[in-house]
Amino acid sequence: MKISTRLSIIISLTSSAILIVFGVFLYFFVSFHQARNFEDRLKKRLAITEKIFLDKESFTTREYEKLKMQFLPLLPNETEEVIEIKKGQIPEFIHNYPKELKQQLLNERNFSFWNEEWQGVSKIIQVGTVDYLIIVTAVDKVGSQTLNFLMSRIILLILLGIPLIFVVSFELTKRYLQPISKKIQHANMIGASNLSERLKVINPHDEIGEMAIAFNKMLERLEISFEAKKLFISNASHEIRNPLTAIMGEAEVAISKTRSAHEYQESLNKILEEADTLNSTVNNLLLLSKIAGNEAGVSSETIHFDAYLIEIGKGYNYLNSNNEIAINIEKGPFIIKGNKNLLKTAIVNLLDNACKYSSNKLVKIKLYRKDKYLVLSIKDKGIGISKEELAKIFEPFYRGSNTRNVKGTGIGLSLCGKIIQIHKGTIDIQSQLGKGTQVYLRLPLES
Repeated sequence: MKISTRLSIIISLTSSAILIVFGVFLYFFVSFHQARNFEDRLKKRLAITEKIFLDKESFTTREYEKLKMQFLPLLPNETEEVIEIKKGQIPEFIHNYPKELKQQLLNERNFSFWNEEWQGVSKIIQVGTVDYLIIVTAVDKVGSQTLNFLMSRIILLILLGIPLIFVVSFELTKRYLQPISKKIQHANMIGASNLSERLKVINPHDEIGEMAIAFNKMLERLEISFEAKKLFISNASHEIRNPLTAIMGEAEVAISKTRSAHEYQESLNKILEEADTLNSTVNNLLLLSKIAGNEAGVSSETIHFDAYLIEIGKGYNYLNSNNEIAINIEKGPFIIKGNKNLLKTAIVNLLDNACKYSSNKLVKIKLYRKDKYLVLSIKDKGIGISKEELAKIFEPFYRGSNTRNVKGTGIGLSLCGKIIQIHKGTIDIQSQLGKGTQVYLRLPLES
C-alpha cells in the first residue's frame, strides 16, 4: 500500500472518529444543560408552591386558586403535591414511584430526580412540629424535541461528513504528495551517465524541499566519489600497467636474440626493479583497501612511542644505508594506543619520502609533546611541493609535477593519511618549492 493511500485512510478514520466523538459529546453536553435548566425551572416552581402553601391560610379558597393560576403557569404534565410525613407510614403519591425513590424522597431534605420521561424536585419543610414533603414534577417536552432534533442533525452530519472526509483527504493527500512522486520519477532517471543532474527544489523550507536538498547533497557526494573512483581506477591501471609493460618489454628484448651473461643480468635487474615497484604498488593498494573497509576492526595496543621510533629508525637505516637521519626526542613519556604495523607503515613512508626527495640529504626528526598530543616532526631539505599541488598530495596516485624522475607510486601519503585518521590523529605538511618539506604528525597521548 502506498504512503498516500495509507495516509489518506489514517486521516479519514481519525477525522471521522473525531467527528463522531464531537457529535456524541455535543449531544450529551446539550442534554445535560437542558436537564439542569429544566431542573432550575422546577425548583423555582417548587419555591412558589412552598410559598403559597405556607401562606394559604391568608387567602380564601377562591383567592388561593386565582393566585396559583397566576404564579404557577403549568409546565407540560406538571404535578404539585404537598404531603404530610407521618412516621412509620409511606404516604400515597400521585405517581407510582419505585420503592427506592420513595425512600429518598422521604429522607432527603432537597432532592432532584428523573424517572423515565418526567423530571422532578422535592423538598421537606417543617411547619410547627409537622413535616411536609413538597414534590413538583413535569415533562420537558421542549427539551426532548430539541434533543431529538439535535440527534437527527448530528447523525445526518456524520453520515454526510464521513464520505466527504474520505474524498477530501484522498484528494488533498494526492495533491500534496504529488511533488514527491515527481521527484521519485526524476530520481529514477538519474544514473551513472547523468549523475550531475539534481532534483528541483521548489520550497527549501518545507519537508519536501529539505528532502530534495538532502538527496541533491547525496548525489553530489556520489558524483565526487564516482569521479574519484574512476580516477583511482585510471591511475591504478596506469601505475600497474607501466611496470608490467616494462617487464614484458625487457623480457621480449632479452629473448629476441642470444645475449651475453652480463646483458641477461642487466635485463633481469631491470625486470626485478620493475617487479619490485609493481609489488609495492599492489601491497599498498591492498593495505589501503583493507584499512578503508575495516577501520573498526583494526587492533591496537599500548605503544611507548619514543622507543618505538628509535626501533623504526634503526630498521630504516639498516635497509637504506645511504640515508642520513637525525632523531631528537624531548622529555616524555610518549604513550599511545595504536597498531604497530600500520603506524610503522606510515612513518616509514614519511621517512622514505623525506630521504628520497632530498637525495638522501640530512633529515631531522623531532619528537615532543604538545597539549594532549605527541608531535612527530620530519624535516628535509628536498625539492619541496608547490602551494597549488600541496592540497592534492593526499589523493591516491597523485604525484607532484617535480617528482616524475623519482621512483614512486603516489599511494604512500594517501595511505599515511588514512592510517593517522583511524588513530584519531592529524597529519599536516608545510613545504616550499626548492627549499624542503616539514611534516607534522600528531597522535593523541594516553597519559
